[in-house]
Amino acid sequence: MEKLPEISDVSSEPTPTMTDTALAQELLQEAFPIHAGRNIKAAIGDAYDALRRRERALPRTALDERNRQWTERRVKSIWQREARRIDHYEIEDLTAVAVEEARIERQRLKAREQRLAALIAAQDEGAHRETYHNRGWGMGGRDLPGASGAAEFDADTDQSEGWGR
Repeated sequence: MEKLPEISDVSSEPTPTMTDTALAQELLQEAFPIHAGRNIKAAIGDAYDALRRRERALPRTALDERNRQWTERRVKSIWQREARRIDHYEIEDLTAVAVEEARIERQRLKAREQRLAALIAAQDEGAHRETYHNRGWGMGGRDLPGASGAAEFDADTDQSEGWGR
């Protein structure tokens, strides 16, 4: 019978634990990702605005218990993982802001999904294909002789009117 290796035999290296600074940075960057319309400076600004809104919504007693208020410099130091320590209330605020941003993103995605489903449904009804074939744009083309919808050329008709004059 083959002996299976025990967990302690497989990995002798200790697993790295996530520090508060790393957790705070991850929460911040997940909630406010950088993309084509948002650079790092804008992401930090958006995060700061969201944290300030959360801070303003707190009761005065909760604010009095805190060592400091949120500043843009503090958010930037967390983003760049320069902060030496992260207080518990900062993790709570970052978590709450991340959850709120996730809810907003979920609403955006649901709205986009509904728009795309409506577009697909309109395509499936065949409205576009019927219009496409009725105008003679289906098989062949308008410039081919005998194609449906092709205009007949009349050499005797004055063609000078209606062409941008």
